[in-house]
Parts: sequence; structure tokens; C-alpha cells
Amino acid sequence: IELDATGFGKQVTDNQETVLIAIEQKDWINEKGEPKRQAGFAKILIGPEDTETAKAFIDKEIEQGSFIKTDGAKAHITNKMDGYTIKSIATYNDPEVIDFWLPWVHKFISNAKSWIKGTHHGVTNNYLKLYLSEYTYRFNRRHDVTRMFSRALRACCCGTPVKLHALSG
Repeated sequence: IELDATGFGKQVTDNQETVLIAIEQKDWINEKGEPKRQAGFAKILIGPEDTETAKAFIDKEIEQGSFIKTDGAKAHITNKMDGYTIKSIATYNDPEVIDFWLPWVHKFISNAKSWIKGTHHGVTNNYLKLYLSEYTYRFNRRHDVTRMFSRALRACCCGTPVKLHALSG
């Protein structure tokens, strides 16, 4: 599992939220017999990048016994993570190290930020969770495109309605 955190939004406008992201890394063999690696399922949590939040996120969302890779952030490194193997490498924002150690979580972050900024021209932190939930939903079902609409329709029909604040304008 790749685990990292990033900020979404602009800190100078007080519209920034920290998001923890975990992505399953899958190894497989293609039809030519070549070993390949791909991203599996993603999970997110909006909250501070501290030890307590990281531990709660890992305990809730990641299966016991998993191997977790991080970038060396102190929040992710703790001896309180019994039942997990955690390995950290300081990336120092070096693209080669990041591409080797945490490729999928950084692609997720980059693509999610581009989607929010490009398609929606940014969102306020009041609605960030909803937009990231949609992005994560699409990411997790990207290999099952033919059923994506019917699954989204079913989720809308069977889900609990959420009342949003009226937009002034």
C-alpha cells in the first residue's frame, strides 16, 4: 500500500485541506509473461497529517498484515502501528525517487488536482470531500467503464440524501 498526504486548495486564502491517500499496488504478469505493476483500489481521508489521524486511517482502511510504503513523514512512522510492516524512504521531492517508491499515489494526487482545477476551476473546502469522493469513485472503477453509469445511478437511488447549503448568488 502506498500512503501519502497532500494539501488541496490554497493556503493563502485559508481554503486548504490536508488529504491522506492510500493506494493499493498490484503486481501482475501480462499476456507476454512480463511482470507489471498497477494501481488498485484507493482510499482517502480529509484530516490533519498527524500520527493519530494516520493510525486511525490505517486501522480502519488497510488490512492487517499489509506492507505500507510512505515518504518518511513523521506522522506515518510510528511504533504504534502493530500488525503492519511500514517502510519509509525520504523522497526529498526527487521525481526519480517518487516514481520508484510512490508512483501511484502521486499520479492520483496529480490527476485529482488537475481534475478539480481544470474541470471545476477549484472548489471550496466545504465541498472538497464530495468532489474527492467522486474522483475516488471514478478512479476505483476506471477498469469497469461499461458499468460505471449504472453503478453511479444505483448509488444515487439507494444512498442517503445529503442536504447541501444553498449557494448564494
